[in-house]
Amino acid sequence: MTRRTYIASVTIAYAVGATLWIYLSDRFIEGVGGSIGFGLFSTLKGLVFVAVTTALLYLALHTAGTERTRPMPKLRAWLLFVSLALVTLPAGLISYAVFRSASDTLLGERRGQLEFMTEAVARSIDGEVARRMTEATPAAPQDTLLSIVTEGGAGFNRLGSFVGLMGGSARVLIATRPGSGDARWMIVGRQQALPEALTPLASAGAGGLASDVITPAGGTPLLVAAATIPSANAVLISSVATSDVVDDVRGIAFLSAITAAACLLVAGVLTLLFIQHQRLRAALAEADQKAALHAAEERFRATFEQAAEGIAHLDLDGRFLRVNEAFCALLGYERDELLGRSYADVRPDIRAQATGAVVPVDGTSLASGTVLEEPGDQPHLTRAGTEIWLSCVRSIARDSLEDEGYVILMASDATARRAAEHRLTLAQAVFTNTQEGLVVTDLAGRITAVNKAFVAITGYEEAEVLGQNMRVLNSGRHDELFYQLMWGTLKDTGVWRGEIWNRRKGGPYYLQQTVISTVYGRTGAPESYVGAFNDITQARRSEIEVDRLTRYDSLTGLPNRTLTYSLIEHALTRTDTRCAVLYIDIDHLKTINDSLGFAAGDAVLRGAAERIRKTTPEDATLGRYGADEFVVVIDVDKGPEEAVRLSERLIKALAEPFAAEDVSDLFVNASIGISLFPEDASDPTTMLQHAHSAVYKAKSRGGRTYAFYTDALTRDARARVQLVANLRRALTDGEFTVHFQPIVRLADQTIVGAEALVRWVTPEGEMIGPDRFIPVAEDTGLIVPLGDFVLTTACAQMAAWRRAGLPCGFVAVNISAGQLNATDIVARTEAALAAAGVPADSIEFEITESMLFDADSSAETTLNRIAGLGIRVAIDDFGTGYSSLAYLKRFPISRLKIDQSFVRDLPTSAVDGELVRAMIAMARALDIEILAEGVEEAGQMAFLASHGCTYGQGYYWSRPLPPERFEALFPKVLGAVSGSAGVR
Repeated sequence: MTRRTYIASVTIAYAVGATLWIYLSDRFIEGVGGSIGFGLFSTLKGLVFVAVTTALLYLALHTAGTERTRPMPKLRAWLLFVSLALVTLPAGLISYAVFRSASDTLLGERRGQLEFMTEAVARSIDGEVARRMTEATPAAPQDTLLSIVTEGGAGFNRLGSFVGLMGGSARVLIATRPGSGDARWMIVGRQQALPEALTPLASAGAGGLASDVITPAGGTPLLVAAATIPSANAVLISSVATSDVVDDVRGIAFLSAITAAACLLVAGVLTLLFIQHQRLRAALAEADQKAALHAAEERFRATFEQAAEGIAHLDLDGRFLRVNEAFCALLGYERDELLGRSYADVRPDIRAQATGAVVPVDGTSLASGTVLEEPGDQPHLTRAGTEIWLSCVRSIARDSLEDEGYVILMASDATARRAAEHRLTLAQAVFTNTQEGLVVTDLAGRITAVNKAFVAITGYEEAEVLGQNMRVLNSGRHDELFYQLMWGTLKDTGVWRGEIWNRRKGGPYYLQQTVISTVYGRTGAPESYVGAFNDITQARRSEIEVDRLTRYDSLTGLPNRTLTYSLIEHALTRTDTRCAVLYIDIDHLKTINDSLGFAAGDAVLRGAAERIRKTTPEDATLGRYGADEFVVVIDVDKGPEEAVRLSERLIKALAEPFAAEDVSDLFVNASIGISLFPEDASDPTTMLQHAHSAVYKAKSRGGRTYAFYTDALTRDARARVQLVANLRRALTDGEFTVHFQPIVRLADQTIVGAEALVRWVTPEGEMIGPDRFIPVAEDTGLIVPLGDFVLTTACAQMAAWRRAGLPCGFVAVNISAGQLNATDIVARTEAALAAAGVPADSIEFEITESMLFDADSSAETTLNRIAGLGIRVAIDDFGTGYSSLAYLKRFPISRLKIDQSFVRDLPTSAVDGELVRAMIAMARALDIEILAEGVEEAGQMAFLASHGCTYGQGYYWSRPLPPERFEALFPKVLGAVSGSAGVR
């Protein structure tokens, strides 16, 4: 492309682009609200501006320079740019004039629109006032105006919305005079006087319609319109800031100015780019002159790059100037990554110093080319961050006397050599310091080296055994055949492993675990033997003891679970045998452990094992099968009666008191389950399982008895296992729901709260009662996630009721012992409250008396922390457990719930009546709230209310209901429920 073509192309591209920008921007101005005349005028002004700047641009490019090495002088370039800048002055003046004209025009249009809407709405309000005055019960004009302002009727809100479209400062109000003699204007609905700046316009508007631009004291100018409301002696006033009205015009003017500035900026940038282009062409000539020098550098670079060793040049500050490919390969860097980087970045020993200097350099070493450091191995860091050792030599060099000089670094990889040296050092350290005895012999068995462990194990010092034959350790406990087999294996396979009895210095024998290996030379022929051994004498004794402990119970000396199972398995394999498995469970052992300690419990177990051993026949199989469980296997060739007689003797023997520690009268009971072979089962596992099932049957009868296995026990056990599986599935699939039963204040029959009760409905629609799945959940630990679900659901439902304004003060949630003992119950409770956004005092925890009886110090701390959150704690089923006044003082109890068993027979039962009155009196004396559960009849409710019971709960008011049905209870007047029955 020629220079003339280039100038023409740039000029035409600028003209077309600028013209297109002017046209499209002005069409946009018309589209967003500008008048057509203003848009056309702005387009004409822009085209004139483009024509002038295009001519100046062409002139600037044409005169920028004609010679290859002669760039345009800076002074001429800046003069041309100033000329272009002066062109924008008329454009700015035109834009300002157009802005003023458009502002006045738009303000006039908005004034007319404001007058029209204000007058129309004023007539509408006047008609509404007149209409209400003609009604059967006429309303005062002032009341009607206040209603319109408050409710936005009669077009008042529409006027506000219309004015609001003009700007965010829009305001609409109605002003009226308090009396005929009062000249003040008061704003309806605000009880304040109209601003003084608006008073004249309000007075003018009282006679019809008035508008004006008003500037309040210290404020911005306002466009205000006022219209009279004759029937109410009032004026409707609407206003908007003039700045909001002309914002669109200001934006249009600003866009026009930006357009002019953009054109100027483009012209200036293109001029500067062309000047830079001229300078670049001049630089090309200089590059041609350096071609010969470049060729010389290429020859040097080829030599530099093809060196076998890594080479790097560094400046005197230690930064890489040049590196070859071999050096980059050593460190794993690309060349560009190393150039300019400090040498200290790849030398951790230098980088760790206070300064990053590579080495100090003086004038003497620079002139003589002195080596800066002795050749040696130095640690370096690769790009991957791994350490590599390089053998390095650094020396000073310079290209001329005037040159500052640089450092030449020669490096080669020393990692493999250092690794080999390290392996040799490590091998020596391992040989010396390992805990295994090591001995090296020649092929004739003469000792050539031993380590410290050899000395420690054998008792011989190194000097005593070097050159001696290994027979010096011979114990004499192995015959000649043993050694022949050992050497034969060693020669055939190169290694022998086994145990050898040897003798220490001074005579004691010891057993050693030994590995002897053959060491082969470079030719593949054996050169020596290496023996590694450990003293396993004590370990073997321990194995014998461990074997005994793994087969017998350490506490009672009886066969343990594993050995007992094997003995039963052996007993069942005898021909024509009939036998019985007696599964003995010691009752109340946990109570002894908890109250007197494990030492007392262990004493009882030892005594029980001794009594069982003395009571059972000598040929019986006896073992301890669990913590408090024993198993006896006897032959019953004469029938099951033999098992019955032995069970009765065992129960009687175990019922006698035991002595432990300082207590001489410790009593336990025995529950015995019996399964028969071959009638009940044919393998040990099933026999034990059936006998264990029968134990539960004996326990269900109160303990201290025996029970035979039946098929019903298996069905019950399988049903329980299936229930556990279904319970886990229900938790995962969300089959549980929460119902709510109201808690009522007896004095006024008002619902003050609710109790959250979990319900389980299977996918088949079956309702499973809590009495079936709650005990299973507690036994399996599933009560914790189930309780979390109830707590989370109750908090969420409470939050929904609070948002809906439902007057339910709190929700009571039952807490199990498993939840209370969980270490994070306080944190989970706080999380549930925070997630639902409800206060802590809207939740109440209910616990049973038995939980308090079994509670330890940690449970007490947990309850105090819960109470510290603001959650109230109530005792459920009060009076049915281990009732104690002590825990009312010890624990933070806020409410007692009288169990329904005391309420059921009220008011006819005198005993229940006295008990209930005593509970109420005790609670009131301790300042604890009292609630009665299970209220089903009006007589019960009346009795409780008359004796001071504060709250009630039961079917008299409602069954537990889903949330939506529970909410429907609140509109009802519960006090009007008939005495015959409540909501069922």
